[in-house]
Amino acid sequence: MRMRAAAGIVSGILWLWPGSAKAGNDIYFVTYNHHIDKGEAELMVMTDYTEPTERSEEAKLGGYLSQMVELEYGLTEQFATELMLEGFFDASYHYGKFTGFRWENRYRLNKDENWFLNPVLYMEYEDLDPKTRFKMEVSGRTDGKGEPAEVEQRERIMETRLVLSRDIGPWNLAFNWINETDTRRGGFTDFGYALGVRYTLSDHHHDREEDGQTPSAAGHHGQPPGPPPRAGRWKPAAVGLELFGGLGNNRAFGGSFDVQPHYLSPLLMFHPSAHVMVHVAAAFGLSGVSDDLIRTGVALEF
Repeated sequence: MRMRAAAGIVSGILWLWPGSAKAGNDIYFVTYNHHIDKGEAELMVMTDYTEPTERSEEAKLGGYLSQMVELEYGLTEQFATELMLEGFFDASYHYGKFTGFRWENRYRLNKDENWFLNPVLYMEYEDLDPKTRFKMEVSGRTDGKGEPAEVEQRERIMETRLVLSRDIGPWNLAFNWINETDTRRGGFTDFGYALGVRYTLSDHHHDREEDGQTPSAAGHHGQPPGPPPRAGRWKPAAVGLELFGGLGNNRAFGGSFDVQPHYLSPLLMFHPSAHVMVHVAAAFGLSGVSDDLIRTGVALEF
């Protein structure tokens, strides 16, 4: 019931969003690909509604909203840096807090984008409250096997990823191997993964032709050139799918499916104006320890 209500709210926000707003980003919420643009800045606000597998009055855990604000800048054609702030509000218990920040850096090994898999090295420092709830990634296992004793202080995590990505016509295929190393607990590391596929639609090109406009060259990184005509602004510009989850840790790799969080998430991206992209997704938990989420993102490119 709560998921249906949240879906209705999200739909209303998307249809009422003003056409004059501006932004831009790729379609994924968890997966990264190889695209880096020199001199491009992007501000993105992502909001999730999460229905947990088990509610807890003691932990003040009910249906909650979590949010992340990202500011990214492409310093070169191969290197981008990003600052992220996050927090949450639990609507069931009227409880929320700002939980911390992340500092991310990505470096693509090849200058051009024509390699077979376009490898990218990713490093992120996280200074977070242990109660943080935004699912920027998923890693580890839920039964506690292999974990050292918890430390009652802020999480200071060094996250690294190997990103492999390739564009094939209107398609993008991407894979991330994720390591989250806890610097407080002797280098204890959780493992995770993310797989993403995106298909860029050409509806906006057809709309331009029907309106007597000449379609411009292909959009950046296979994305449709903007802005689309007003009549087609809320037609999907791209569709995608993400599969992501946890794979245990360096002391207890893998484990049964019942203790691993895994998610499957269909994605939609809209391009309402030249520098705006709006993302919406639903992430469905595939195991008994995985939550259900509705995800939205609004990106402004400048």
